[in-house]
Amino acid sequence: MNKPLKMRINVLAYNEEDFIERCLDSIAQSILQMDNHNVEVNIICNGCTDNTYQVSEQYVKDKAGWNVYHLKFGDKANAWNFAVELGERALLTSVFIDGDCTITPQSLMRIAQFYSDHPESYIIAGIPKTQGRTTNDTIQKTLNGEALSGNFYALTPRFLERLYQLNFRLPVGLIGDDSLLAWVASHNFRLSNGVTHGLLQGCEGAQFYYHRLTPTSVKNIYQYIRRLHRYSLRHLQQSAIREHLNYYDTFESLPDNIDRIYCNVKLNHLRLKSKNSPFDMINYVKIKN
Repeated sequence: MNKPLKMRINVLAYNEEDFIERCLDSIAQSILQMDNHNVEVNIICNGCTDNTYQVSEQYVKDKAGWNVYHLKFGDKANAWNFAVELGERALLTSVFIDGDCTITPQSLMRIAQFYSDHPESYIIAGIPKTQGRTTNDTIQKTLNGEALSGNFYALTPRFLERLYQLNFRLPVGLIGDDSLLAWVASHNFRLSNGVTHGLLQGCEGAQFYYHRLTPTSVKNIYQYIRRLHRYSLRHLQQSAIREHLNYYDTFESLPDNIDRIYCNVKLNHLRLKSKNSPFDMINYVKIKN
């Protein structure tokens, strides 16, 4: 690939002191595989109460083009919005990686090649390598352009240009940035457009590993229960977003804070006959009070 590509890598990290260095090492190794490209790395620590910021600051000390930011407010959507505003709205390939993930050495080069071959795409999705219960299904759906994992993906210049034109941002407090972004991309920023194939595409060869929670410690059990709680809240948020879009249609009409559409959550959104029922009911009571 001869044409230089400008790429910005955004690492979103919340209390990842145990994993952040491995994440950054994997990015550094992947950058080494790229030729003739201008790459910038931004580590965005959002609301960290551990040593993630300090570890990151030490890591980038002698690395040109590597930067660390500390946001006091711990919210992934807020960190994402901060990332897309970096660099005076430059149109480039903007990669997002979670701070507890690692990418394979060929991943960034594959994304660059994929964008060169598919400049019409909006979002290029990475492929999970960590094996879990639903991994194979997720891989197939990602390659079919039907799923997006928030752990590792790239926004193309075409998507960013549209995002800036419409002033679309993620609502602060949102859980499930990947689900909303997949929705935005596949529907070209308007629900009534329906799905346009080819705007969200999986990139074979752009692969990542993520940290799986196993019940081997009190800390992991707590994090697992917290994750179930968040999955439930995500479901209710997505239900509220659907109600909003059914009326307003455009994704840029979403409010700047997810709290402002909780009025759309209804009792029939609760999954009363599933294992999620207790979490749904707890979250429903919280957002209605």
